[in-house]
Amino acid sequence: MFRLLCQSSVLSIVLVSFLLIFSPVVSGQTKGDVYLGYAFVSSDLTVPSCCFSGAVGLASAGRASLNGWEASASVMFLPWLRGVGDVSGGYGTVPVVFSSILGSGKLNVNTNLHTYLFGLRASASVGRLAPFGQALIGLAHQSVSANAFIANVGQRDSAFAFDLGGGIDFRLVSRVAWRVQADYLQTKLFDSTQHDPRISTGIVLRF
Repeated sequence: MFRLLCQSSVLSIVLVSFLLIFSPVVSGQTKGDVYLGYAFVSSDLTVPSCCFSGAVGLASAGRASLNGWEASASVMFLPWLRGVGDVSGGYGTVPVVFSSILGSGKLNVNTNLHTYLFGLRASASVGRLAPFGQALIGLAHQSVSANAFIANVGQRDSAFAFDLGGGIDFRLVSRVAWRVQADYLQTKLFDSTQHDPRISTGIVLRF
């Protein structure tokens, strides 16, 4: 119950912060941009042993390669500083090695990772290029699910997330740019800490 209350409090803080960040856009007082693109995450997933009924031993056999999307929006506070809201989703499988009274084996566990982040971005313009760096905090939610011949797998968790990264926008026309971005994403899901590199690329619309 305490953990659920903490997760709800974090989510409330994220939503309130999103409203505070983007409220100036409605009044037309600041400029900003919207980004939508493809994202790849190498997820350092640790599958908890509680997911397998009757499992004697359990270990992730590799990182999960997640393909998905990322969307963000920002508003300008200063010529070089922006407030940012960022959401993303990644989907894939991770190989898991297990052992039980029936023997040992390997199966692919389906997993998906969603993040809800907010923070600050510093940027500069150099001709058609706009390099930037950002720091974001918020909430991550990950689930694992699969059907094996010995057990059913099903678990999900939500926890704190931190993102540190940067990238570069290449202006195509006056209000359209192309972004390439790389991040370090840290989450604390399933009672462990994940260190996930993330890359993304896509279109930026400025207003």
